[in-house]
Amino acid sequence: MPALLDQLAGGDLRTPGRSAEVAAQVLVQPALLDGLLDGLADEDEVIRGRTADALERVSAARPDLLQPYKRELLGRIGEPDHWVVRSHLCQIVPRLGNLTARERRRLIELMYRFLADPSSIVKAVALDACVQLSLAPGFDDERTAAAALVEDCAAHGDTAALRARARILRQRLAKLARPSGP
Repeated sequence: MPALLDQLAGGDLRTPGRSAEVAAQVLVQPALLDGLLDGLADEDEVIRGRTADALERVSAARPDLLQPYKRELLGRIGEPDHWVVRSHLCQIVPRLGNLTARERRRLIELMYRFLADPSSIVKAVALDACVQLSLAPGFDDERTAAAALVEDCAAHGDTAALRARARILRQRLAKLARPSGP
C-alpha cells in the first residue's frame, strides 16, 4: 500500500481524490493520524487540501480522534494559504471537544475574519462555525451576535452560498430558541 500522503497526491485539488479512502484507513488505524497531520504542512497544495478533507471526514465520524491534536489544529487554523484547507479546518474546529473559553472566543473572532475570504465556500462554513462555536454554555452574547450575523447574511450576504447557509442556520437557531415542553 502506498504511503498515506502519497495516496493523496496528484490530480486536481478541486477533486477529493482518495481522501475518503485515507480517512477510512485512519478510522480503522488511528495511529495513522500523525502521518496524516504532516500533510497539512506539505509543499504540495493538492496534498494539503486533501489532507484537510480527510481530517474533516475523520472529525465528522470520530471527533475524539482529533482531540490529542487540538493544539496543533488550533495553531494551524489561521495559517492556510489555500481556501480548500481553510474551508475544511472551519468544519473541523467546532467538533473539537474541550475548547477553553479563550480558544472558543479566538476561533469565533477568526471565523468573523474568514467571512471576508474571497471564497464563498469559506464564508459559508465560517458562518456555520461561528454559530456552532457560540452554542456552548456561557456564550450568550456570542450566540446573540451570531444570530444577528446570520440574519444579515441571509438578507445581504454577498454570495448565494453564504445566503443559503444563513437561511439554514436561521432555521436551526429558531428550533433551538423554541421552548421545549408538553
